[in-house]
Amino acid sequence: MTANPLDPITGPDRSWWSTSRRRIFYDAHTPDWTDEHQRGAVPVAYPVLSETDPDRDLELIARSGADSVVLFAKCQYGNAYYPTRIGRQHGALAGRDLFGAQLRAAHRHGLRVIAYYSNMWDVTAAGEHPEWNLRPLPARGATGRWPALCLRSGYRRHALDQVREIARGYPVDGLWSDILTAGPCVCPRCEAAFRSAYGRDMPMDRADEGWLDLVRFSQDTLRTYLAEQREVLRAERPDAALVPNFYATTFVDAVIGLTADHLALADIGSSEGYTDWHGLGFPSFAARYVRAAVADRPAEVLVSRFVHTWDFTLRSVAQLRFEAFTVAAHGLTVTVDDQPAPSGAPQAEVYQRLAPVFARIAERTPWLHDTTPYPYAALWTGQAARELDSLLGTTESPSVGEQSAQFPPGDRRPGPSDLAAAVAGTYRALVESHLPVAFLDERPERLAGLGAYRVLVLADVLSLGAAEVAAIDGFVRAGGGLVVTGPVGVRDGHGRERATSALAGLLGVDFGRPGDMSYPYLRLADPELGDQPLVPHYGPIAELTGLRAGARVLAWRTDPVLETDKTTFWHNNLPGPGAHTDLPVIIERQVGAGRVVVSAARLGNNHARLGHWTYRRMLDVLVRRVGGEPPVTVDGGHRATELVLARRGRELIVHLVTGAPVTRLDLPGAQQPAAIEDVASVAALDLRLPPDTVSAVRVVGGRTVPLPVRAGGTVRLRDLDDWETVVVRRGPAS
Repeated sequence: MTANPLDPITGPDRSWWSTSRRRIFYDAHTPDWTDEHQRGAVPVAYPVLSETDPDRDLELIARSGADSVVLFAKCQYGNAYYPTRIGRQHGALAGRDLFGAQLRAAHRHGLRVIAYYSNMWDVTAAGEHPEWNLRPLPARGATGRWPALCLRSGYRRHALDQVREIARGYPVDGLWSDILTAGPCVCPRCEAAFRSAYGRDMPMDRADEGWLDLVRFSQDTLRTYLAEQREVLRAERPDAALVPNFYATTFVDAVIGLTADHLALADIGSSEGYTDWHGLGFPSFAARYVRAAVADRPAEVLVSRFVHTWDFTLRSVAQLRFEAFTVAAHGLTVTVDDQPAPSGAPQAEVYQRLAPVFARIAERTPWLHDTTPYPYAALWTGQAARELDSLLGTTESPSVGEQSAQFPPGDRRPGPSDLAAAVAGTYRALVESHLPVAFLDERPERLAGLGAYRVLVLADVLSLGAAEVAAIDGFVRAGGGLVVTGPVGVRDGHGRERATSALAGLLGVDFGRPGDMSYPYLRLADPELGDQPLVPHYGPIAELTGLRAGARVLAWRTDPVLETDKTTFWHNNLPGPGAHTDLPVIIERQVGAGRVVVSAARLGNNHARLGHWTYRRMLDVLVRRVGGEPPVTVDGGHRATELVLARRGRELIVHLVTGAPVTRLDLPGAQQPAAIEDVASVAALDLRLPPDTVSAVRVVGGRTVPLPVRAGGTVRLRDLDDWETVVVRRGPAS
């Protein structure tokens, strides 16, 4: 049974960190035009915040089925929504304590309250104290409209004092700590601190010596600030959760300073997962990424009510369901980003539309608690890889010829590192293949869990330390599977090229120089990999050298008929296949009790840019080849159906989340964002279950309905909608 959403909050309780599932982020950044720094040159007379009614507004949120809410204590303009002695209260409130009234109303209606605080964006503080301003790194450019503040200036004490004021004055259940991505700062204060720490001048460009030192300097700036913020919060509210907004996945330049190490300071992990930013697959990616980053502790992912973030539109019910159900199925809190009107009044339709979405999540809650992701495939997303991508991943070669099919969609990254495409493409290929996948990194507590997985995937992991190499070697020799795509372990921790791969002894092969051809082909030697004999590959392929005995070649390289330049080209497309070579591209070998596959071809990168099914097929086959079949497999499911597999004791919890995207037309100047407008339906789907299955049930309307297990260990589901849950009970462990 779920609690009545209108039951009042009676006191502190940390258990809500892990039991909360349905949250509203009441996004209320509101300019104050009585402040000259926020008004600019345009006089504005609109009566902002004139229609706020805390009891009405929070009751509306509670009746949607939400169990918690993020309310604004201080926004990015620098306005406090309570009477503050530290900062500046919003002038429209005329001394009224809006935040306090909202908090009391929320608690009366059974909602936990997390106070929002903007850290490095504060328009008022930047205007009143220009000496506090962050000076952006020239290589990164300006921070946009929002003036940023330096966390090594007097602003640091100002911000921490204001957090103390909020925590001391209000019984908040948490602090949502935002805007930690504005760095690095190259002001004289930071330059002096860097010089003191590293004994040389701060680099201004990634080509300058010491770029990785700047990455770590930025990390330290944020780490020490967050640590102080946590101490302040703990001193005033020991049971309040610190919730830093962690927006530092593989496609975010590591030089901003955020790292998964910071999440040791978080009580609840958080990441934005907006589909209009990064596609319909992003809530899934963000959920698994932040859950791994906090080592399976409580976490949330933000999704949006808006079609385009903060544009006051309302997503379709189908898309709200898909995004929310994706996050919930991964065991995380669904936090829906809403924004009231400039008057401060909420839009009632948002909560009417959300109510059945939250009701479905509440219905599934008994099968979301106390579960852990099933450890089948681990995809490496180490911090060292992010840091080297910051150093090496931005080299661009000039475009050759006209923009045409020879240039795949998205940014070409011909430099040594192409991490974002490698991780995103590999991840999507595994999800589309209905394979359970989690993220893994080099932090000792995460690396210690490697042995629980069946297979490890290293995609464009340019550097590995001694501890990682030893762990991976032991994992494989003990029976684990390893799939390597693209050069791996070919550089040291400073980005310098190594003579041999750090994993050469395990791989049984080394990575030589990249080929001369920009667009070679893979000649598949194993029909299981696909029925297309020649597969185009965007980008040069490194030669595999020193092939050890016992290796089997699965694909060879075929060169194109020519290398395109400004005067020599093949029509306007990829040059056709030419000479076959005897250079292996993909090999496999047995090592101890485990199996290893090495692909010099960057399979995930190509899948990310092209969406070509053959790359997905190759990754699917190679992972299963070294890792065996997962305990639950999908037969007949759509590629748009994601399998989320969790375990709880001897139970396997199977979630199937399906989206039905609208067919889009994407023309230059008229890009149509991906959207879901119809609730997905699947006529029938078979699940193959473990041989020790005792029983299986389907969750329907909060009840369990038995599923007959057929010969061969399969169950058939009929008339599926966008979120199905099956519970599999296994026999006693042998």
